[in-house]
Amino acid sequence: MEDYSKINGEGTLLRKVQLRLLDILVEIDKICRKHDIKYWIDFGSLLGAVRHGGFIPWDDDIDISMPTEDYKRFKEIAPKELPEHLFLQTKETDPSYSLLIDKVRDKNSFFVTKHEDFTADYNKGLYIDIFEVVPYPNVNPKVQKRVLLWYQKVCHFYSVKQKVTLKNHLAALTFPVVRLFLSLVWAVFNIKPKTKLGYEKHFSVYGNSYAKDMVYPLKDIVFEGKTFLGPADPDCYLTSIYGDYMKLPPEDKRRTHIIHVSLEKLS
Repeated sequence: MEDYSKINGEGTLLRKVQLRLLDILVEIDKICRKHDIKYWIDFGSLLGAVRHGGFIPWDDDIDISMPTEDYKRFKEIAPKELPEHLFLQTKETDPSYSLLIDKVRDKNSFFVTKHEDFTADYNKGLYIDIFEVVPYPNVNPKVQKRVLLWYQKVCHFYSVKQKVTLKNHLAALTFPVVRLFLSLVWAVFNIKPKTKLGYEKHFSVYGNSYAKDMVYPLKDIVFEGKTFLGPADPDCYLTSIYGDYMKLPPEDKRRTHIIHVSLEKLS
């Protein structure tokens, strides 16, 4: 077994970041269990739970997913019940925030990734990403994935400050038409019966969709020695995203998202 102590051993900055994120997840879990709100740890966090029993050693974020109806309830309840040092960050609660994914942020820290805009005034504390899950139409997976990844690319272009280049000027002129076209394609797809689950098209990430029995009924899963909620069949779920997910990536691919982090709020 590999020794990861130099990466995230006790006392390292990365480990301190991970433990702060774990505290945020504990608070989210409390609210969700109290109000019977469905959520599950997802993506790299789920992979870490299965493969490492917690964080992927070099990971510095946590992802969770919620069905639309549950997320609507979470958005109503969380602002009232989250501890004072946490808040739910959306475009409504933080108007200068332009990224596509809603988050629960820690107000008492500072965390910047390559997707953050240093010049914008939104809160940049440590966070947990919340992905909204919706019913998906039963269409050819390859076609679905291509449409969703293109849609995500177009939406991401407008959510992040871009450099002034000829390529970006052309993109700004053509992407509105592309976005409209892809929205129409997705609307046509949705005429078909919705038999699967997937991520709200803005947040499609991998363009994946899942059979409902991969996800439901949700079951407990251990992450960093604590119990949270996970999908019904983590093996099938992770295989659909990563393939052979138990195989470790080469060392040069083991990257964090961090550009700058402080565990104290910057004045």
